[in-house]
Order: sequence, then structure tokens, then C-alpha cells
Amino acid sequence: MSELVHQKPFSKPEALLRQVAGAQFVEFDRPDECCGFGGTFSATEEAVAAKIGYDKLAYIEAHNPDCIVSSDMSCLVHLQWCARRMK
Repeated sequence: MSELVHQKPFSKPEALLRQVAGAQFVEFDRPDECCGFGGTFSATEEAVAAKIGYDKLAYIEAHNPDCIVSSDMSCLVHLQWCARRMK
């Protein structure tokens, strides 16, 4: 949780990616927040799910990364869908 700002959880994917020479990391202000895709949540609360996705994309765009990495394919698909809707 973001409220536990002094206790960064261990992440196996991050530990692996940090071994890539030259890779730089930008974390979200609230890394515990969902991308907006929560299974049926994104269908029953489409407007909320889309807004969460748009907010994530705004943060990503502001940092202009070369790539986005996630261990959750559904997050990437949701963000791609949001990006297409935003054009």
C-alpha cells in the first residue's frame, strides 16, 4: 500500500529487470493503484475503469518512457485499449 511509504515490497520481476545494463526505472506515484482493469469491474464500472486507465496513461506520457513493463498482461491490454480511445 502507498501508505507504507518506508517499506518497499520485494519484487522478483523488478529485481530481474534491474540487472539489465543501462535500464532506468520510473515508478508510479502510487504503485499500488490498479490500472483500472479488474476483471468484471471494468465491465460493470466502465467509466471508472477507463478514468483510472487514462490517469495511468497521463503519468506514463509525462515521463515519456521507451517501454512499459508489467507482469500482468491484462493491465497492458487495458492501457492499450485506453490509449486507442484517447488516440
